[in-house]
Amino acid sequence: MLGLLTLDQRLFRLCYAAGGGHLLPLMIAATIVGSGWTMFALVPLLIREATRKWALALTLTLLATAVAVFALKMSCGRARPIFALAGVHPLYGSPTDFSFPSGHSAGSFATAAFVSTVGLHRARQAPEAARAMYLVSAFMMALATTIAYSRIYLGVHFPGDVLVGGVLGASLGVAGGLAYVARGAREAETAAMGDKSAAKLAPDDVAGAD
Repeated sequence: MLGLLTLDQRLFRLCYAAGGGHLLPLMIAATIVGSGWTMFALVPLLIREATRKWALALTLTLLATAVAVFALKMSCGRARPIFALAGVHPLYGSPTDFSFPSGHSAGSFATAAFVSTVGLHRARQAPEAARAMYLVSAFMMALATTIAYSRIYLGVHFPGDVLVGGVLGASLGVAGGLAYVARGAREAETAAMGDKSAAKLAPDDVAGAD
């Protein structure tokens, strides 16, 4: 265990403000995009009927992720690099809660995994849209990776924090995406059965009318 913590700290030193700080604007932008406040972007999708179910499923997935992250933070109680290591100061913001796991990493990978899971399912159903779905999935994963890395770069998380956060978030994102897809399939099956029942009743209704 001690060896893993030592490796984690060494990797942190390699990533913290890497490249002399030239990536700082990009890292700040990434960490802002990955903050919990961006969940408010789902509000218009929740209001719009066509996207309400999708947005609600993603919202519930992100809430489950937040609860899991909070529980792990409280149970592990790991100090952030800015408090645990000498010579480390935050390059943007100064969070005071525990470090393990990274909420930014968990939330961004939960979103990316959810979108990718649902998107790849739709790609199988509509091959003509497959290329677009693959591009969206690749972009979301790249964005999640950048957000996760930004937390190390800015000095507020160890690599292990973002790694575990990413695995946790991706797992919950896939689970949420599969649950959404399964629910959609059940609803489609129920609707198809209703249509068949209506079609069977139609001839009898016509005969009764004669």
